[in-house]
Amino acid sequence: MIQKVSKWTKLTLGFVCLTFLLTNCQPTKTFQPTSYYSPNYQSGGYDQHTGLGFKIPDKYAIDVLQGDEKPKENYEEMDKLTISEEFPLTANQEYKGRMLKRGNDQQEKEAILARMVAQAQDLGASGLMNVNYKVFSTATTSGYILTGTAFKYVLKRNVREN
Repeated sequence: MIQKVSKWTKLTLGFVCLTFLLTNCQPTKTFQPTSYYSPNYQSGGYDQHTGLGFKIPDKYAIDVLQGDEKPKENYEEMDKLTISEEFPLTANQEYKGRMLKRGNDQQEKEAILARMVAQAQDLGASGLMNVNYKVFSTATTSGYILTGTAFKYVLKRNVREN
């Protein structure tokens, strides 16, 4: 005959297991938010962040500076570049009339950024600055705008007085 476990034994065992999990199973990774917005607890709202939302890989032939970063050397702005696209919502972006997914993932953003880098190289630029990525959506469409400014490093002439 199998005896029933008392309620007291179940509660004690549950408490011991929970205590063990809380003390010994701590996360080894610190999670970072991937959103363009972060909570601002002082004002009670959200702060918007500029840039691409991911770290730029060091694989481009020219310098790529996102957000408000400026080149450390003397430079001259050449041209403002823009890549934008708008397309209708697909079946995997919505469910029962509600939008589930908007924007591009990191690989798609890197491909778009590579296109902009190629445009800047065709102009003869030394780099891109003020690179920003924005997503927009309506009830039936979704899209993005990637903007940046091509720049060229310039040498400062030293004039000697004799």
